Amino acid sequence: MDVETFLHNLRARVCCTICKNIFTDPKQLPCLHDFCLQCLEGRHEKSHDRDTIKCPDCQALSTVPDSGDLKDLPTSYYLNGLIDVLAIKERKTSLVRCGNCDKKTSQSFYCFHCCIFYCQECVNGHNILRSNKDHRVLALKDFQDKDFEDVLKRPSFCPQKWHEKEELKYFCKKCEMAVCQTCVVIDHAGHALVSIDEEAERRKIEIESLLKAQKRSLQEKMNALDKLDEECAKIIKHREDVKRDVQKFVDKLIATIESKKENMIAAVENEANETVIAPKKEMENQLASLESSLERAEKLLSQGADIDVVQLSQFMESMLFDEADQLQPADSDLDRLSAMVFVGNESLLETISTEGIGTLQS
Repeated sequence: MDVETFLHNLRARVCCTICKNIFTDPKQLPCLHDFCLQCLEGRHEKSHDRDTIKCPDCQALSTVPDSGDLKDLPTSYYLNGLIDVLAIKERKTSLVRCGNCDKKTSQSFYCFHCCIFYCQECVNGHNILRSNKDHRVLALKDFQDKDFEDVLKRPSFCPQKWHEKEELKYFCKKCEMAVCQTCVVIDHAGHALVSIDEEAERRKIEIESLLKAQKRSLQEKMNALDKLDEECAKIIKHREDVKRDVQKFVDKLIATIESKKENMIAAVENEANETVIAPKKEMENQLASLESSLERAEKLLSQGADIDVVQLSQFMESMLFDEADQLQPADSDLDRLSAMVFVGNESLLETISTEGIGTLQS
């Protein structure tokens, strides 16, 4: 990984998700998310529940320490180390603040025992003290890869007042907390103690065992999810097949109903034609024939010779009587047609309404 990528990833790791700045006094919640102490306190002050605090990242609820002070939440020593590593890595682009006088300078030093940065003046004062003669101090410009590892794995010191220079070397089993030599003498006399390394090793074994079990469980769940995905794919395909079957049946049902509708409409048309239209046409033809006969008879009377009238009179009389006899009102069942109504198959409609168009069966 190149330096630029390393710095980018490191900077993201040491930024508080609340204030978006580099962590200041990072505290860790039980869900393993880290935040600035001041940011957590600001969130907690706005909460109605003073006994719990909600993680801003995962929303998990955690119990506030018995003291009621968020300062007593675990300090993330690893994050503090990362913050120092970032400051060392970025020394060429930004000044480093002295942990003693707060002055920013490009010529800084780091004490691996005090775990703070010093300017030139303060490091001179630091090195003069006899109590600091065994402290390892290194100029930032002289840092090598091994030195960065030492920063991250540096010893942790007691947070108790007046114990700040004491390393947390022991773990009190009764009080479930890391303690320094002074804490042991003053507050934990007679308590069961083990070295912090021994306790860390024991807990690593426990956690690793738990991690293995959870990883197995995770893999089993992932396998089950993969199988469920396969089943879901089959179900989705089958669902589409069933939907197509429903649509095909409904289309067939609609086509059948449409066909029956057309047949019924055609029957109404035929009934009307047979009852009214055909007899009317027949009478119109008879009237036309009679009008033609009358016209021929009148023309014979007005233009024919007397002998024609005498000879053809019988024919004319017979023709006119026959035409008159034929000109009778056509039989039409108008009353029956007027009374005709459509009676729907209500039982069919009721069956579809109550029983539906079909059922789903397994």
